[in-house]
Amino acid sequence: MRIIMFQSFRNQKRWLMLIAMILIIPAFVFIGINGYSRLNPDANAIAKVDGKGIQPEEFDYQKREYIERMRQQEGGAVDPSIFETQEANAAILQNIATRRALQAQMAHHYMNVSEADAINVIKNADAFKKDGQFSPELYENYLAARGKSDQQFVYELRRDLVQDMLVNSVAQTTFVPKKTVALLNDILRETRVVRTMSFDPSSYMKDVKVSEEQIKKYYDEHKDDYRAPESLNIQFVVMSPETVKMTAEPSEQELKDFYEQNRKKYEVEESRRAAHILIAPDANEADKAKADQDAKAKAEKILAEVKADPSKFAQLAKENSADPGTAESGGDLDFFTQGQMVPEFDKAVFGAKKDEIVGPVKTEFGYHIIHVTDINPAHVRSFEEVRSEILKFWQDQHRQSMFAENADGFTNMVYEQSDSLDPAVEKYGLTLHTLDGLTQSGLPKTSPDAQYITKRVIEDLFSPDCLQEKRNTQAVEVAANTLVSARIVKHTPAHIKSFDKVKGEIKDQLELEQASALAKKAGEAKLAELKAKKDLEGFGHELTVSRINPQSQSMPLIQAEMAVPAKSLPAFTGTTVPDGAYVISYVESSKMPAADDSQVDEIRGEALTSQSRADEASFYEGLKKLYKMEILKKEYEYQAPTVMK
Repeated sequence: MRIIMFQSFRNQKRWLMLIAMILIIPAFVFIGINGYSRLNPDANAIAKVDGKGIQPEEFDYQKREYIERMRQQEGGAVDPSIFETQEANAAILQNIATRRALQAQMAHHYMNVSEADAINVIKNADAFKKDGQFSPELYENYLAARGKSDQQFVYELRRDLVQDMLVNSVAQTTFVPKKTVALLNDILRETRVVRTMSFDPSSYMKDVKVSEEQIKKYYDEHKDDYRAPESLNIQFVVMSPETVKMTAEPSEQELKDFYEQNRKKYEVEESRRAAHILIAPDANEADKAKADQDAKAKAEKILAEVKADPSKFAQLAKENSADPGTAESGGDLDFFTQGQMVPEFDKAVFGAKKDEIVGPVKTEFGYHIIHVTDINPAHVRSFEEVRSEILKFWQDQHRQSMFAENADGFTNMVYEQSDSLDPAVEKYGLTLHTLDGLTQSGLPKTSPDAQYITKRVIEDLFSPDCLQEKRNTQAVEVAANTLVSARIVKHTPAHIKSFDKVKGEIKDQLELEQASALAKKAGEAKLAELKAKKDLEGFGHELTVSRINPQSQSMPLIQAEMAVPAKSLPAFTGTTVPDGAYVISYVESSKMPAADDSQVDEIRGEALTSQSRADEASFYEGLKKLYKMEILKKEYEYQAPTVMK
């Protein structure tokens, strides 16, 4: 796998992704973490706010929450490794500390929202409404899905509402001057005409040599970059109607009896196959009555032609039909049942005989010439036709019944015989699955096991019962009628990957860096030559780019092109882009398009949002200073990335 040229860029990219993720989370999550600090407020604390410790358990819980929210926002396409860095640890801890500081501010100033106000918010929430009215059923389902009581949810909502009051009071003071908006408009919408020449590192790989000593030296200086998170190799079993062992099969007579008792279920209504030619009125004709008459006259002419020679129907449909979906297939509509077409068309088809041509039939679409090409009469499907369906239905019902009978027994067995999953496998005919390298970050949603190894299962696996006592997890309901129990086969603590495992990766990285340095040297020499003597040979075609429309150019390249003073154009400039290439740009001209009111309003809104976030961040930092945030463990402090020299 190719690695990004600079270690600092790799770190920065991950950091920026994490920051972006944290910023788009709409509200802090208080769910399920308050009990941690009450047990032992200072033991193993990684930080303190207002004299109260932040425990590792709270931190781990919050990390899992962020990962889950990010997966939901990104549709499952999330690389959990972005959370396994010191930068990620620092960002998550800062967010927890911010929450703690907000809580302290609320407590010290006796800020509160009444229970009645919170209940009113719940009753007016769209999520809990059905047919415009509050639905107790929807509300109860919401609570059940999150394992919460009404009392707990109301309490947490009251606290969140107070927090919103604090944050909104800051946001409402945000102001962006008109001059700032005008400047932002100019910066974002300025366009430049450019041509580029690239010096790719791959062209210089033959001149690169990386020694074992260089690789080892880099490894020794950057070991933290190769830290592997705590991981588990696990076994798990799934108990569901689909996985439960079949204990019986129906007799042939039972299947036939079911068929006879349910013959009505296998009735097939009459269906007909037809083709049509649609003649639609001319939409550009101002006189609608004339357009309709012309369409009708054309339809009558074509009807006479196909009645005289039915073999011409398909060809005339291709040449004349206004239905693009069927014209190429000769107007064929395949089989359909009564009621599937518009009423006029439906009546004509089901009132005709096989091979009869009828029309013109007027509908909202125009005039139709219709050819009824086939008829399937109503009938009852034979037992032989539906036997496999009946058998599957019987088996599904049996599996559902077996699951209902065995679910409690399975739950008790994995708990009482907690040193192995084998008894459950043997008794219930389950499959023993294996999974290696599971971390607290969980699995991408694209993983085939993601539906079974849910956040709840992971929490159980990383609990002391499973980690230290080597017990099975409890039977966790991961979906409707689906239970999972898992156990740890191997536990690997967080560690630095060995030199042998990563030296190939480091070698690729160092080679790319050296090749990129050679590309840059060659590019800079060419740039100096071009500045002395203008020559556009070797440059690509013209592109019109801007900061908001970069035309697939990387941000560093756009920034370099936009940094050239407009009064100096045309001019040459060069920069290194993220893939390690050195790119020379010929910036020919600049243009400042006039912005309409909607564009200015859009920019003003974006500026207000950005400024509001900055104001909120300053407010949070002030609160953390006020309530004396203290980081107790260095691995949770943000360290600026280092750049190789």
